[in-house]
Amino acid sequence: MNTEILRLENVTVGYGSQKIVSSINASISENELVAVLGKNGVGKSTLINSILGFQKILNGSILIENQSIQKLSAQEIAQEIAVVLPRLSIVPKIKVSELVAMGRLPYHKVLKKISNEELSLVDEVLEMVGIYDLKTHYANQISEGQLQLVMIARALCQDSKLVILDEPTSNLDLANQYKIFNLLNEIKSKTNKSFLMITHNVDFAIEKSDKIWWIENNELKENIPEQAAFEFQIMQKLSNQNLSYDSDTNRFLTKKNFRKSIGVKGNSELAFWVKNALMRNGIQVENNAENHIEITENNIIFGNQKFENIQAIINFIQQNEKYNHNRSE
Repeated sequence: MNTEILRLENVTVGYGSQKIVSSINASISENELVAVLGKNGVGKSTLINSILGFQKILNGSILIENQSIQKLSAQEIAQEIAVVLPRLSIVPKIKVSELVAMGRLPYHKVLKKISNEELSLVDEVLEMVGIYDLKTHYANQISEGQLQLVMIARALCQDSKLVILDEPTSNLDLANQYKIFNLLNEIKSKTNKSFLMITHNVDFAIEKSDKIWWIENNELKENIPEQAAFEFQIMQKLSNQNLSYDSDTNRFLTKKNFRKSIGVKGNSELAFWVKNALMRNGIQVENNAENHIEITENNIIFGNQKFENIQAIINFIQQNEKYNHNRSE
């Protein structure tokens, strides 16, 4: 069994007399990636600020490697917990290697006292994160995705057992979001570090995390991702009047008033995108529909007609009143 890194015992966080999340009992073990999920305003950031010692807890104890956070100085907490923020408000005009080396500041009063061994650590984490080639670049001249990797490297250079990431993928494109999640899993397997991450990327969190902390109604619940998604009804609760969760595709879909109904036969990538285009245009896709589009290889066939592309079949169905229905979703 992995060593426990962080434990929250009957913790209540909030402001003054206002309790935001109450009676929290949760833990993070060595080599775990834990995702914090919940709607906006439920207390995710308040919880993280309390763990980091930025905000006084209202009740209970927070233990980092069996030490009470409340009894540690800011410098001692920084040696135990590193943090990666969503973005820097001002990107300093310094080299990437210098920015990463700032992860050693909790162990020194000034950066000049960093040893050769620590400088080797800078190179090591740059290599680990896959950005060694950016070492001599200036931080204010690289892309946002690259800068986020630099900030993760800086946190790793801090050499703490726990790294907290506050929405690390919020400003990144899909490819870089996936890269960050994969990178964290690779790092924890190589270093036995643990990660606690606030994210709104529910799909990736459930796929890539070891545990979910779900916050709602002033309460935090924890479980493995699949059990959490099922037991806490996470997907359904993140839906709203404009958004619904489709369990068949594991996707959130915009709710629409469907005016027409069509079936689609075929399991190819083309069939997937035909279904997507139909639903986006207010056409319900149903297996038991009276009429079906057949997808064979790269062909779209409807009735006795063959259509050159997706737009052509959409136009045909929209213009044909025969496929109207009154059903609404």
